[in-house]
Amino acid sequence: MSRRIPVALAAAAGLLLAVPVVPAAAAPGDIDVQLLAVNDFHGRIEVQSGSDGELIVSPGPDGIYGTDDDVSELVGGAANLAVTLDQQAADFGGANSFFVGAGDLISASTFTSSVFLDEPTIEVLNALGMDYSSVGNHEFDRGTDELLRIDGGGCVGEQNVDSCFTDSTGDTSFDGADFPYLAANVVYNDQGTNPGEPILPPYELLDVGDGQRLALIGVVTRTTPTIVSPTGVETVDFLDEAETINAYAEELTDPGFEGGPVNAIAVLIHEGGEATGPNAPDFNACDGLEGAIVDINAGLATDDVDLIVSAHTHQAYNCRLPRTGEPADAGTRLVTQGGFYGKLLTDIRLQISPDTGEIDPETMVALNVPVLQGPGDPDVAAIVQYWTDRAAEQGQISVGSQTADIDRAYLAGVPVRDSESSLGNLIADAQLASVQGPDFNDPVIAFMNPGGIRADLNCLTTGEGDPDGNITYSEVFTVQPFGNTMNTLRMTGAAIHQLLEQQFPNYPPPPDVEPRDSLLLLSVSDGFTYEFDPNADVSAGE
Repeated sequence: MSRRIPVALAAAAGLLLAVPVVPAAAAPGDIDVQLLAVNDFHGRIEVQSGSDGELIVSPGPDGIYGTDDDVSELVGGAANLAVTLDQQAADFGGANSFFVGAGDLISASTFTSSVFLDEPTIEVLNALGMDYSSVGNHEFDRGTDELLRIDGGGCVGEQNVDSCFTDSTGDTSFDGADFPYLAANVVYNDQGTNPGEPILPPYELLDVGDGQRLALIGVVTRTTPTIVSPTGVETVDFLDEAETINAYAEELTDPGFEGGPVNAIAVLIHEGGEATGPNAPDFNACDGLEGAIVDINAGLATDDVDLIVSAHTHQAYNCRLPRTGEPADAGTRLVTQGGFYGKLLTDIRLQISPDTGEIDPETMVALNVPVLQGPGDPDVAAIVQYWTDRAAEQGQISVGSQTADIDRAYLAGVPVRDSESSLGNLIADAQLASVQGPDFNDPVIAFMNPGGIRADLNCLTTGEGDPDGNITYSEVFTVQPFGNTMNTLRMTGAAIHQLLEQQFPNYPPPPDVEPRDSLLLLSVSDGFTYEFDPNADVSAGE
């Protein structure tokens, strides 16, 4: 991993010192390894405003999260992430320090990155020294071919117009990510170029010394085809996560594996869970973890996977889940997630036996470290500023005004998707207004999916030329950065009823699609209301 600033510079700049991570005493001679992990970065290379740039770090004097005395800090921004990376690596002090990602590093990005096809974020991640990452579902937002371009470089269309935008060094070639994306469970189907084979490397082997290696297997949620454009992934299949991990763990630990068996295995997976207990906002707790990651862990037939770095659900937790045969309350498999937007950096430390090559589960630790705002790394800040300036001319066009913040739904300071929101309803109203007329048969209702709302509309100025209350093109772009197509269709009352039922967990899905275990509540346009009983059985239709 390429370090961006020396520790002496961080101290001279008055930044907070590294957060120490203290593993249990390891056996003499064990090999120390550090993984510094981010997930769901979503191109947040700039410091964000509003809640996207804040993190609740304490419940305050009352000891209860979600009350008015919660303590928040300003966090995020790639230049600050660079400093935090350096601080934690310096605290570790060893040679085996690796910067890894668990997917959704790009797409659903801010205007500054998205308008340039996220090439700015790739330049920033290269500068930060990213070593490896799994793909996420959002890496497929523009289709498989574009993901392969992001991974390997190249241009589509006219340079500096359609792609290959001039970067901060003056280069217009776009060489892609300096780090490999991993995708063990994404394989070409019969429409692809190499049926049955992964589209990207399934794993990477890290040489940690003394003849030992640490394997990183990269996996993405198998639900990806249901949450991206189907035409973009029509040449690939997304396989079961646990079955894929089992298969590669068996391959890696086989005595006949080239170079000898690899007995230290970690998984970078773009799938996650949700902490449901009262202390869920504690980003280093594990309070009532539920969801897909729990099921995937239970599906692992192998005990050789010691660590899972998870993502996708925008949660923060450090958990111990049971391997096969272990009691639920005495698990030894470490499962982590570090929130979203680069607000946190997960510092994972482990020891590998130089004799057996196995990870000692007793000494493995993880800590989610806030990426506090400060002076930042000047080199990374210069790259971010370059792209910010390039995007400013178009992005600063005023498209409206507001007198109060217009937000997504929140719970305990974190955006949620299980409630209607003022911003979602405004978008639904705008969608409905935009298609009035005979060409669209004068629709009367509009619905807005909460997953398509990626930022708030804040009154606060973003800088010179943007007074409080002004709404810029870049701000509304960041709220909905996908470029999705709006559709109109004729629906019966029964079809609308079915649509509303599909918001709720465990609604029977189409064939070969897993039931969803979370509530995704649609926002609706003005004039349409309905009532529901959240405690009723889905099949009751209430």
